Amino acid sequence: MPLLYYARQSQLKTKEGAKQWHLALKKVGRAVNLQQLGEMVAEKCSATPGDVHNVVRNLMSVMRLQLLNSRSVRLDGLGTFTVIARTRGKGVDAEKDVSPNQVTSLHFMFTPEYTRPAALGTTRALWQGVEFEKWTGKDVSSDDGKDPDDGNGGGSGGDGGIEDDPLG
Repeated sequence: MPLLYYARQSQLKTKEGAKQWHLALKKVGRAVNLQQLGEMVAEKCSATPGDVHNVVRNLMSVMRLQLLNSRSVRLDGLGTFTVIARTRGKGVDAEKDVSPNQVTSLHFMFTPEYTRPAALGTTRALWQGVEFEKWTGKDVSSDDGKDPDDGNGGGSGGDGGIEDDPLG
């Protein structure tokens, strides 16, 4: 299934006074939860949904422990997770004054795994084969007939920037 997109007009004006349009990604339906993922993975292997659920829960616990011990966690073929500390508006003038009191938030950052085929340059494994399709207001994969939007407004900002990690 392709990534669905729609046009979103910026609230900010350019120097010339025009509000530009940007591509924004549309999220449809509800987020897939751990139970549903477990069932989907179990269909592809010999593990039961309960086995998958148990492994994922334990993976999250071990990853959290490693991340909070100043380590990055790399899952081959998926990507790397790391913790980022933000200090917005709390800069100091001298290196000696830097302290944890400056931290305004902690976020978990995910960087997709990449490959470097010699002929093609660097590509992100998760992004290989991605297709786009303009959103028409209907979720073609929805079988319940309800509005596919779960009320969160869906998609990213008009600048295509990184959204905060919901776990962070």
